[in-house]
Amino acid sequence: MNHVVLHDVRAGFFLMVSLAMLAFICAVAALSTVMRPARWADRKPVQL
Repeated sequence: MNHVVLHDVRAGFFLMVSLAMLAFICAVAALSTVMRPARWADRKPVQL
């Protein structure tokens, strides 16, 4: 394998890793939007 092929393989690898990270971030954002956790300021304090 020459230098150009190794460079293309490495570039493709980093592209796939960055796209996977972007998809993961979007999935986490979508889940947090759908689940709508209550804000800490709106929570009622627990009476002990």
